[in-house]
Amino acid sequence: MALVAVVHQLAHRIILEGYGGTPINITASAQDRLVQYAPDVDEAPAVVGMREVREAWAARLPSDPQALFTELLAMPQSELLSLLAVCVGYTVSAIASQECEAPAAALAQAVGLDMHGWWTPTAAGYFDHVSKAKALEAVQVFAPGEVHRLAKLKKAQIASEAERLAAGSGWLPVMFTQPEAVVFAEQAGSDADADAEGVELDADGEAHATA
Repeated sequence: MALVAVVHQLAHRIILEGYGGTPINITASAQDRLVQYAPDVDEAPAVVGMREVREAWAARLPSDPQALFTELLAMPQSELLSLLAVCVGYTVSAIASQECEAPAAALAQAVGLDMHGWWTPTAAGYFDHVSKAKALEAVQVFAPGEVHRLAKLKKAQIASEAERLAAGSGWLPVMFTQPEAVVFAEQAGSDADADAEGVELDADGEAHATA
């Protein structure tokens, strides 16, 4: 019954976007702030897939809270857990101010998340948001022969070229690599703070390197 009650609350709020009508004092909000930083995120395979699953559940579930509760009572536990997973997935927030941070590393490791299948670095989604030095640092990994040429370009041009060169390379920023690597990088950055370079956004949304 606890499972039904929790799923009832979350599904009513997250899937059906309803308010009130449930007795459980649990609040949840769908995390949609990524679009502020990556305008092309809505076209990412992960977002498209989640949206399709959410729409399928929304079409199936009744919007009336009482009818929804009755529907959930009759569901097999396996379906309740699937619906719970969708609801919880929409509440996950892993936005960080620095690239070495990994606020969802433990969760990513637990589910075996491999971002190679779900996200590709683009200018709008990544390179526009980091410093020129950080973009060139990435290019050094997947197209080292192009670094000297790109270094002479303006930041917007570097971002565009970096997107083109990164396509098909399999390169990912450190926060999207295996959680163990993120933890190691974070520790290394702490041990060599004087040499580590971070990235932060100013009030205008511009990215700057910080030593």
